Amino acid sequence: MHRKLLQYALPLAFFVAMSSPPASAGLAQGAQASMTEALGRFETLLKDDAAKASPPRLTDAQAKPAFDALFDRSKLLGEHPYKAADVEPLLWMFSGYFNLSKVYLGFTGTSGTASTADNEFTYQDELTRLAEEMVVGGGAISEALTDYVNTTPAVPEDRKAGLAKMRLGLSQMFSGVIALLDNPRYSKENKIILAGALAEAAPYFAAILPPADRKNFSQTAMQSMLNTPPETVEPINAFMNAMSGEDCAALCALK
Repeated sequence: MHRKLLQYALPLAFFVAMSSPPASAGLAQGAQASMTEALGRFETLLKDDAAKASPPRLTDAQAKPAFDALFDRSKLLGEHPYKAADVEPLLWMFSGYFNLSKVYLGFTGTSGTASTADNEFTYQDELTRLAEEMVVGGGAISEALTDYVNTTPAVPEDRKAGLAKMRLGLSQMFSGVIALLDNPRYSKENKIILAGALAEAAPYFAAILPPADRKNFSQTAMQSMLNTPPETVEPINAFMNAMSGEDCAALCALK
């Protein structure tokens, strides 16, 4: 399902330059530099001999500083509210987590010929943390897109198409994460992390969705509760509550 999650995220990743950060941002001061440094630390680990046998793991003491930097939200995502100027840098940060997820899903071992079929389960701990950041980042992107529509009196037609694709990418990514909650091969601990991320992002994500889509998300989340631990009930309910509104403005109402 993580493979589908990355496939779903492609409409978002399409809108960002993968090689370099944007020139300006409305996030907390130094956020882009911190992300660049975190990605650089991870890239260094990937060049190490140990990475030939296994990509960096959360349990590796040597990799801990890189993971700590990569998941330090206070220095990377900052805090709400996010504004229109944050869309581009947020998408760039999203692409960083997106690309690291591909590292784990595509890992083939020292021979380069090993099957990748079970990678989404073998590396589920690392993939879950990356998915967590993509979901929370997706909430931030949603809020920034809402501000963009609210502060742009006449959105050009070509921008409307782009906004629709980004909403589609976010929707499909969130759907993929909810499906992970339903996967029996995912651990209790990872399901708790994913459910928490969904609850955190839900109010901002719901605001860009038409009411009919919110209803579908709520129903899917409710079904996932059949296969999730008790600790996920509260965050999943919070997600469902966020999807219960009928109001439709900004990107939700954009035609």
